[in-house]
Amino acid sequence: MSSKAVEIKDLCITSGNRYLLQNINWEIEEDENWVLFGENGCGKTTLLSTIAGFNKYHRGSLKVFDQEYTNDNILELRKQIGWVSSSFFDKYYHSEKAIDIVLSGLFGSLSKRFSVTNQDILKAQKLMATFHLKNKMERPFDTMSKGERQNVLLARALMSDPKMLILDEPGSGLDVFARENMLKIVEEIAKEKESTVIYVTHYPEEILPLFTKCVLMKNGSFYTQGEIDEVFTSERVSDFVDSKVAVKKIDNKFFMLGELMLEYK
Repeated sequence: MSSKAVEIKDLCITSGNRYLLQNINWEIEEDENWVLFGENGCGKTTLLSTIAGFNKYHRGSLKVFDQEYTNDNILELRKQIGWVSSSFFDKYYHSEKAIDIVLSGLFGSLSKRFSVTNQDILKAQKLMATFHLKNKMERPFDTMSKGERQNVLLARALMSDPKMLILDEPGSGLDVFARENMLKIVEEIAKEKESTVIYVTHYPEEILPLFTKCVLMKNGSFYTQGEIDEVFTSERVSDFVDSKVAVKKIDNKFFMLGELMLEYK
């Protein structure tokens, strides 16, 4: 029987009198891969940054790999999670060198806090080359393009060989070739290293066959969750977005047509 990568019960986060997250209940087994869909501002990044150990919650409970976050274990748990989110990290990274950001993934921190070995540096360089950053290792983060910054975060996420990848719109800012490269790497990691993956996207074509579970999130709460073929349907998605939508699955790939495109057809 597989153990749980994530176990959330009645999780709430507030800002003043407003709920950012309300009564979130979510269990993810270590052998499961999930897709998370939600409108902008619905609380996705807040939820995922909390799971990744970079945000506090106000009520409920959260366990990652059967442990609650404490001051003693938070860095060790963070090291087991590859966390990618430009909307989160763009607030913290500015003039730091790209390779130092990648190396910070070894420590579960936002900075290269501890000493690194030559082997660590070689691993960082190899990862950066994989994401087409071979000649940009010394570049300050804030002088890089959006796609380059996204690739830096992807390389950072893989530095510690994580047990779980949390990818908050990882295709954002990438051109079509870079996105295909990223998807291929995610698929290889999920298969070869048996990592649990949580993947946020607005693009149905990014839903790889490895994703078997799905959450639809709206206004800080879960609208519905379950098996992807039961959740990601025309009827469910149309209700979710309050608009007529047709969801098709062809050759294990999802496609979605909105109301205007359906009228045109």
